[in-house]
Amino acid sequence: AVVSTQSTGGICAGVAALTSASGILSSVPFFAGFTSGGAAAGSAAAATQAVIGNVAAGNVAAGSAFSFLQSVGAATVLGTPVGAAAGVAVGVAGAAVVIIC
Repeated sequence: AVVSTQSTGGICAGVAALTSASGILSSVPFFAGFTSGGAAAGSAAAATQAVIGNVAAGNVAAGSAFSFLQSVGAATVLGTPVGAAAGVAVGVAGAAVVIIC
């Protein structure tokens, strides 16, 4: 089968855009303050936690967005500066490939 360069360019750009988006999105928990040590002081995560109450008191609903993001920050490399930097790097690389495609 013959594949035109126009369709492969679209595939290239689509894959690169998804890569870029996933890289950037993977950095969101850390930059919002969901870290491996809990909600970072002065962050959006800390402000949200102050509104909904102390996690230890059971005021954060299991399965909530806050609970999910804190789990991601606490249990994965995404809650560390290295993980956040890697996510940004993947996002920038994906954006560069979109430009090349």
